Amino acid sequence: MEFSLNQIATATGGTLVRTDETTDQPLRIVTDSREATVDTVFWALHGTAHDGHSYVDAAIANGAAACVVSEAWASQSDLNLPISFIEVADTLSALSDLAAWNRRRWPVRVIGITGSFGKTTTREMLHAVLSQKFETLRSPKNFNNQFGVPLTLLQLGSHHEVAVVELGASACGEIRRLAHIAQPDVGIITGTGFAHAAQFGGQKAVIRAKGELAEAIPGRGLLLLCGDEASADAHAARTACRVVRVGTGTGKESINDVVATEIVQAGEKLQVTIGDTIFEVAASGRHFARSVLFAVAIARDFDMTDDEIQQGLNKFTHIAGRCEIRQLPACTIIDDCYNSSPEAMQAAIAVLAGRETSGQRILITGDMLLLGEHASTCHRDIGVTAAASGIDHILALGRFASDVVAGAVEAGFDPARATAHVKLNQLLKQLSTIQSQGDLILVKGSRATHMERVIDWLITQSMTSPIGEKPVAQEASTGTN
Repeated sequence: MEFSLNQIATATGGTLVRTDETTDQPLRIVTDSREATVDTVFWALHGTAHDGHSYVDAAIANGAAACVVSEAWASQSDLNLPISFIEVADTLSALSDLAAWNRRRWPVRVIGITGSFGKTTTREMLHAVLSQKFETLRSPKNFNNQFGVPLTLLQLGSHHEVAVVELGASACGEIRRLAHIAQPDVGIITGTGFAHAAQFGGQKAVIRAKGELAEAIPGRGLLLLCGDEASADAHAARTACRVVRVGTGTGKESINDVVATEIVQAGEKLQVTIGDTIFEVAASGRHFARSVLFAVAIARDFDMTDDEIQQGLNKFTHIAGRCEIRQLPACTIIDDCYNSSPEAMQAAIAVLAGRETSGQRILITGDMLLLGEHASTCHRDIGVTAAASGIDHILALGRFASDVVAGAVEAGFDPARATAHVKLNQLLKQLSTIQSQGDLILVKGSRATHMERVIDWLITQSMTSPIGEKPVAQEASTGTN
């Protein structure tokens, strides 16, 4: 989407310092000076790692038509340059103001998605389905924070009918601020768990924070919840809009409106029976059924037929690093490295336990971060779950690796088959001694643990060292943790 300098100044309450022929010219907004060209406005954002004001000169050198800068920076700088400037009190707040202004001017239905897990999968699945009937915009990549949400909404144009916007948070109040920008008509709370509990101040605070989306939905709107979760009642009580609950509860006691009566993993396809219809999607793991339920519930509410919904599900592509099945000559990897939480780890272990294999089942787990005082207990619980799941080996890495192993051993797991490691090199050396042809290996950990290094090592070994030669891991090539 493109905006004129006059539009930007009006929407943000900024001051247009210099006016010329570009005042009403449509310009693209960029936040990276390397992308600046003659048809762009460089927006100098002050992030956690970089201050965009340091790159104003670079943006001008690359041909930017104008720059949006803070009043504080402008007061200490020489703006006698051959381009226009818009001065604002705060560039990030101004970006949010412009995004909210752009969202208001189009008659688009915005769907806001938040939750402790499953946001991205639900976003992608819903986009695939709704795109069958509507011109649909979605958040790109992980654009779900104070920077990403405004940048997503700035892409809205007159041709869009629906926008699927992911809303993330690491503290109370953030969902409320993001929802104020996005002004969602429909909300989805995928679920609440221990993810980021340390940052929020406990699981109860996580529930309160995610419930801020419920408060943001107008009375004419729609809120979707997982009725299988105890937190659903608390979320429903915070909204005046219509509430639809999805889940797996059946029978007279079920309070769910959209129910999965059967969930079957058929090879690489997940089949979810809802009413009289079996919906099929390319996904490995029963936990993906929740995203299917949300997609079906909203699509039906948007007057889509089940045939249209299935056509959309057919276009859903599995997201890298989220229970992604990767077949190598020597083994099969369940790549779930993108991130981790207790709930997501439990679900991934279920995939490892339920998938057929000719070899061993090996769990390789990195720390689940940001769990605060619950960290040790949550990691022990993972060990208990693994011990009860028919897994052959557990290799744990990180600060809480010993808790995973302790939980498994206390639950009856063979101590010789569960090892805790501080350094990645140690884990890989152990893996090289136990690996056999045809093994099924789950690799999962929080994003900051960089468990994809294990995947890279497995791929390299698959190409260079046939199983049986027992390759030795090299410290220099794998790094440490």
